[in-house]
Amino acid sequence: MSAQSEELHREFIDAFGSLYAAYGWKRLDGLIIGLLMARAETLSLDDICLALGRSKGPISESVRQLAEKGLLRKMPGPENRRAYYAIDPELFHHNHLQNMIVVRKNRQIAEHFLARSADVEDAEGMRGNLRGMHAFYTLMESFYSNFSARWKEERLRQEQVQDSGTAQENSQ
Repeated sequence: MSAQSEELHREFIDAFGSLYAAYGWKRLDGLIIGLLMARAETLSLDDICLALGRSKGPISESVRQLAEKGLLRKMPGPENRRAYYAIDPELFHHNHLQNMIVVRKNRQIAEHFLARSADVEDAEGMRGNLRGMHAFYTLMESFYSNFSARWKEERLRQEQVQDSGTAQENSQ
């Protein structure tokens, strides 16, 4: 790998670490996602540890959690006794679904406390804020649901375009 390519990969991986940390995830999660996005090949836990200069315990735990969330997936690799990992093809959609969970929880909190405060005389200020919160997150949840449906359509369209391109290449 050239020095220019190596620097590009480092900056990209670091940017993902910072991005995930800004979203409240562990920075290490973002570093792992960035590393796997920057590489075409699958990587073992040892490969990930070496590339990030981290110990195996935290890497192993993060990889397990990321795989459980559908962001990474286990893949076959050159050595049968090792686990290898790659980005899940639906990484961004799965991230989106995680965000939907947070939006839904915000809406549910607003609903819960609107109901609980209904009979409390001096809670009108709180109810006003909760009504605004509820309206906001209800609308956002609707946008997220619509986006998710549109993304599935777009993904299918992309696959069809790829399949037709592959068919054309094979016929030549």
